[in-house]
Amino acid sequence: MEFTRHQIKTPVSLGQILKKVRLKKNLTLDQAEEETKVRSRYLKALEDGRYELLPTTVYAAGFVAKYADFLGLSKNKMVELYNQERGINTTRKNYTHDKIMVERRIKEPFFSITPRFMMVAGIVLVLGAIFAYIAFSVRQFTSPPNLEISSPSADQVIKEDKVEIIGKTDEGSTIMINGQNVFIDDYGNFHQEVKLQPGLNTFEIRSINQLKKENVKLVKVLAEINVAPIDIAPTVSPSAEISPEVSPTVSPSAIPSAKKQTNTKQ
Repeated sequence: MEFTRHQIKTPVSLGQILKKVRLKKNLTLDQAEEETKVRSRYLKALEDGRYELLPTTVYAAGFVAKYADFLGLSKNKMVELYNQERGINTTRKNYTHDKIMVERRIKEPFFSITPRFMMVAGIVLVLGAIFAYIAFSVRQFTSPPNLEISSPSADQVIKEDKVEIIGKTDEGSTIMINGQNVFIDDYGNFHQEVKLQPGLNTFEIRSINQLKKENVKLVKVLAEINVAPIDIAPTVSPSAEISPEVSPTVSPSAIPSAKKQTNTKQ
């Protein structure tokens, strides 16, 4: 008596079908996520048959339909196989179609973070930082330098004969006060003591950068200085000098006359 051997076919699960087709097409789960907008962890749960990791049944059926369509499989057959494995009663004729339509209306969020997205975002950030730095540098060199005067304040009144001009400008710039160069430190700070004259004093503060762009500010200071009186000796004109005493001058002809008068009296 001869026995006929029959090969018992093991039922192929939904996950096996999905994974087999994906690998045959040399696709990764990240690529499938990017195209289907379904997160890779849900796609992997479908391939592994771990349906407990999926969201509600309506969402899961929509994931199956999207994944099957992406892989070139029949959406209806794959959703039906999924319902069979989950033990879902599909007594209604259009149950599967209804599930798919609901899923189309209630979609997974369009935005999802993938390795490719992270790489593109990183490149965009780096390029943006480079362009921002270049734009800032060009603006710094093509525009006049910054110039701030912290002391003295505008139209300040000072009762001394000197004042200290304090300010700040851009690094690498040159500072001139009334045409005279002033020392600035590595951070652009400067201070210079200047003499004041009684009355209104005007100081021209000029900042010049490496491209000869200038920024000029005028500082006016009113100096109320008490000037001590100066003793001045009186000046005597030559005509006012005291003349020496002068003896009277007598004429010779007047002497005999005087003697004659004397004899007559006798």
